[in-house]
Amino acid sequence: MTQTITLIKAQKRKGRYNIYLDNKYAFPVGEDVLIRFGLSKGRELTPTEIADLKEADNTSKAYQKALNYLAHQLRTTKEIRDHLRKNEIEPADIEKTLVKLTEMHLLDDLQYAQSFVRTMANTSDKGPTVIKNKLRQKGVSANDIEEALTEFSPEQQIENGLKAAQKNAQHLHGESFRTKTNKIRQQLMQKGFAGDVITVVMDELALEPDEDEEQTAINEQGAKLWRKNRRYSQREQMQKVRQALYRKGFGGDLINNFIADQVEKDNQESSI
Repeated sequence: MTQTITLIKAQKRKGRYNIYLDNKYAFPVGEDVLIRFGLSKGRELTPTEIADLKEADNTSKAYQKALNYLAHQLRTTKEIRDHLRKNEIEPADIEKTLVKLTEMHLLDDLQYAQSFVRTMANTSDKGPTVIKNKLRQKGVSANDIEEALTEFSPEQQIENGLKAAQKNAQHLHGESFRTKTNKIRQQLMQKGFAGDVITVVMDELALEPDEDEEQTAINEQGAKLWRKNRRYSQREQMQKVRQALYRKGFGGDLINNFIADQVEKDNQESSI
């Protein structure tokens, strides 16, 4: 049994129309569906045609929401799918939209990953492992990630790692040479650089122990530890400070000299 379009009324929302069949509101459609199906007043529609119109409109709405989401920046397939799910789009319409976007070259996970890697390599201090994890979270496949990471050359990794290491070194004043070196290595690992790259970076960084800096560092840290452990007997105090300073990366001779100086100062003060 057919029904006749008796009114097509524009909604307040631009590009949307309400369709009335036999003088009763039936369903809404977008302008693209209206034009594509040639809807006009007086046209008769079968139940199958009505169902096709509703399905086409749902797919069109999903597509428009995806386009709006893509307008700001590139997205991955997972990001588009998650966005449409949040907007309560039906699974079938989501999949149709993803296929259409892919066919129109508006959705390409490999292209997205390559662009992401280039941007991260040129604007951040993150290494390949961190970048890989971020892409994995965005739903990019392992194969696409590996191919995209070829955009981040070993030379640029070393250059970026060296900049990060130099910056970190500037903020590690007051640390022992061994601790400073270990912390720089750890920070490079946390930023996602591989062991072989870190080795080259550390070689190029060419840190050298500075006796004056080392002495200043142990004097500052040792004095705090000495005061902190003053409640113990002198023997226990010496043992605890020695252990703490060793954990902080200071050498044995430097620790022994510091403790000997502190004991001498304490003995002098107690004899006054």
